[in-house]
Amino acid sequence: MIKQSIHASAKKMQIDFEEVTGNINHMGERGSSREEILLSYLRKYIPTKYEMNNGVIIDGTGVQSRQQDIIIYDSFNSPVLLNMQSTKMVPIESVFSVIEVKSSLNKTEISKCVNNILSVKSLVKDSLDGINSPTAGFVFAFTSSTTLETLLDNLVEENNGVEKHKQISALCVLDKGLIVNVSKKGLKDINLLPNEDTTPVLIKNTAENNLMLFYLLLMQYLNQSTVSVPNLLKYANAGELLNIEYSIPNKHVPSDGYYELNEGRIELETVYSMMKDSDLLKKIQDGKASSEDIMLYFSRQLKNIINHAEEFAGLPQRTIDFMGKIYQFSDIEKATVIFVKLNNKEEVNTQDLDFYIELSNGMYSQYQSQLPRT
Repeated sequence: MIKQSIHASAKKMQIDFEEVTGNINHMGERGSSREEILLSYLRKYIPTKYEMNNGVIIDGTGVQSRQQDIIIYDSFNSPVLLNMQSTKMVPIESVFSVIEVKSSLNKTEISKCVNNILSVKSLVKDSLDGINSPTAGFVFAFTSSTTLETLLDNLVEENNGVEKHKQISALCVLDKGLIVNVSKKGLKDINLLPNEDTTPVLIKNTAENNLMLFYLLLMQYLNQSTVSVPNLLKYANAGELLNIEYSIPNKHVPSDGYYELNEGRIELETVYSMMKDSDLLKKIQDGKASSEDIMLYFSRQLKNIINHAEEFAGLPQRTIDFMGKIYQFSDIEKATVIFVKLNNKEEVNTQDLDFYIELSNGMYSQYQSQLPRT
């Protein structure tokens, strides 16, 4: 029964296309008509959970595809980020497939199809659950002034330099046949996700059977593929719709939390400790610090500075650059221990005291040498 119904639809589709587009000279209106003809057919035979519209597709980084003739996406769970009568904007995670629709297919139009579908397959999928099938890309044309063999030559040429998995899934010319990819091993199993183990082949048949196969391939892919819920907060941030900044009162700072910075991380306890000395650090940066201020800051923060440097470098750190001069961590650490003893009125031997005075005076002189001259 479905075979007879699809055959009848194929005949009606050809008649509708010829009647509607035959009297239209404006290319934009002609394009809209051909898409509507195919859409009216697909909506009869494809379940309602699949929504179909023209528009653009966007990913969570803010990158957009080119304008797509038909986007097939999840109508139940997908948000439409832009919903206008003339166009839609759909997140890539919700998209099953796209279809490029052409009145007559030739080399120029194939080039457009390759680039349009490439713009979709290059988008980044970042779903909340991490489960997402690749997006398929189909081409449907009502006719062509060239042979199917020539169209295949054109397609292979235009695909030069395009990664296999980003190439067109299947191409149907209603009155000529299809170009599909099959496994190199056996040359019979159609694969709608081109890869290094597939090769393109021709299938020639009547318009009715071509439409039947196109429909079956499309439905097969829709049935076997999975889409997911996009990370909408990521989309919002990419579009600068939200400006989310976290703040934690000091008494609620978790001791086991951390910030992620580039490829490293810094513990919240370290950040909190360094924040308590922010006024002292600013005094040093403003050129208003004394030798005692510098030693006080290092006595409190040297371990944090060392840990932070090692976390980012991934290697043990033995030196520190202070005001353009390299010092040994061990020397500064020894000086800070002596500094604490002196502040606590503890006894310090002459050798340690001389070491401390020499290092602290040297660091202070280096500090003063780097201050702007007034």
